[in-house]
Amino acid sequence: MIIDDHPVYRDAISARLTKDLSAFDVQIHAVSSTGDGIDLIKASSHKWIVLLDILMPGLSGALSIKVFNSLEAVEHVVAISGLDEKVWEPKSVSAGATFFISKNNTAEFISKKLISLFTNQSVKSESADTDVSAKFKLTTRQQEVLRLVALGHPNKIIASQLEISEQTVKIHIYQIFKELKVFNRTQAVVKAQKLSML
Repeated sequence: MIIDDHPVYRDAISARLTKDLSAFDVQIHAVSSTGDGIDLIKASSHKWIVLLDILMPGLSGALSIKVFNSLEAVEHVVAISGLDEKVWEPKSVSAGATFFISKNNTAEFISKKLISLFTNQSVKSESADTDVSAKFKLTTRQQEVLRLVALGHPNKIIASQLEISEQTVKIHIYQIFKELKVFNRTQAVVKAQKLSML
């Protein structure tokens, strides 16, 4: 689902994603408001990935990310905006977004970032059948960060490999520590290994 109040941008990105995601049998829906998005999700039985413009009339910003992320049918919330990426990438991730995309990027870049979500198994879809996932809710991105931490990579290398900022890596690691109830990287890796999360 694309949620953006700018009709030209919304239609353009919708057309591009419809083309690029056709191989994944993904249906694209585009709406102009967060309210319409919430209504559509609640009225359907599908799983959703939400591409959310975080600068919208009404519900917007970090709160809008949290609201969509709280919906059981939502697999991922991807924040997108023309706002300052250095400021809003960490804010968005901290609010629960899988990642942040700047509108200054090309349609090809945006498409590739979203395709990456379909080539990684969803954490939420696994959670219904596994006690571990139900107890420890790490996002797909947090699992990626945790795997790189387990390999001994510093934040700078993790940021480079995942194409995110070091500040965003720090936020992910903080959230991993909080979720696993640990205090450092070694404890996080050991606990994740014991729980077969790595």
